[in-house]
Amino acid sequence: MTIKNDKHKFLNPNLNTLEPYVPGKQINDSEYLKLNTNENPFGPSPCVKETIVKFLENSEALLRLYPESESDSLREVIAKKFATKSDQIFVGNGSDEVLSLCFLAFFAGRGCLSFPELTYSFYPSIAKLFKIPFSTFQLKKDFSLDLTSITPDSKSVIFPNPNAITGIALSIDVIDRFVKENPDKLIIIDEAYADFSKDSCVYLINNYPNILIVQTFSKSRGMAGLRVGFCFGSKPLIDGLKAVKNSFNSYPVDTLATLAAISATKDDLWFENNIATIVKTRSYFTQELEKIGFRVLPSSANFVLITHPRLKADTLRDHLFKNKILVRHFPETRVSNWLRITIGKREDCDVLLSVLKQKISGAN
Repeated sequence: MTIKNDKHKFLNPNLNTLEPYVPGKQINDSEYLKLNTNENPFGPSPCVKETIVKFLENSEALLRLYPESESDSLREVIAKKFATKSDQIFVGNGSDEVLSLCFLAFFAGRGCLSFPELTYSFYPSIAKLFKIPFSTFQLKKDFSLDLTSITPDSKSVIFPNPNAITGIALSIDVIDRFVKENPDKLIIIDEAYADFSKDSCVYLINNYPNILIVQTFSKSRGMAGLRVGFCFGSKPLIDGLKAVKNSFNSYPVDTLATLAAISATKDDLWFENNIATIVKTRSYFTQELEKIGFRVLPSSANFVLITHPRLKADTLRDHLFKNKILVRHFPETRVSNWLRITIGKREDCDVLLSVLKQKISGAN
């Protein structure tokens, strides 16, 4: 008797069509300068460390209990911070989980979804997983988003602002007008990097019932390792997210992450100083790159996208890697000859600049 060896026979056939999201290379080696995943080089507020220490002192009492099912304590603090109501806020395990729930709650079964041709590659991955039909819309020649090129019959739209690969941001006026002119489309603005531009669409949720704003603690608040994301929207939209979440995970955000996020949200002075330092370093880094011949797109995020007229991106990427510096390259995209570099500390940027100068001088 011959037994057929079919290792895939128990899998969902849809898995054969998936192209999973591939994050930036994670190397847990302190010898490497990691500038490829847009993490905050300064880490979280000192208040977060204090909160974690206190938590450990009481961990036996706290860990035996389930966390808050709707992250009520954190939602109240966020609501106060953003001058909204707590029932206009949803909290999840990082903005990726929030986005996944949004795709299920608002995009699945509602027709075509539209997002930019060049953007966060998680969008097509999750759309394929949930069998959501999608189309992409083009960017302008300067790499800014062109909302006028969105397919008219699309039922939903999602895009990051600033955009996730380019760092270029649309003005709030442009977004406001687009939302107003498309009342029948569900529109999600992914503001993972908005704190670095100091320009947010959050207030628009009080003007329009068809918009959601997604944010995260991973970037500006330096808490990528704790996984906390959140979004703002009208109460009916938030209730829809809760219904989806509670259909498979009633307790998503753990107690420690909740307490740490509360502490981070309350530390306004640290937050403002942190943002100012990164923005100042971004300006310095951009100017220095341009001095040595690079084209740098105008970024409103905590990274820059750069290209050189003579040296190919993969050559520069490999040279940096040999010198233990990690940056991000997107070879199968419109920016295949560009590199995305996270804004690190000033000394980190100087190290990278020195290595680039070495390569450029050797090519002359």
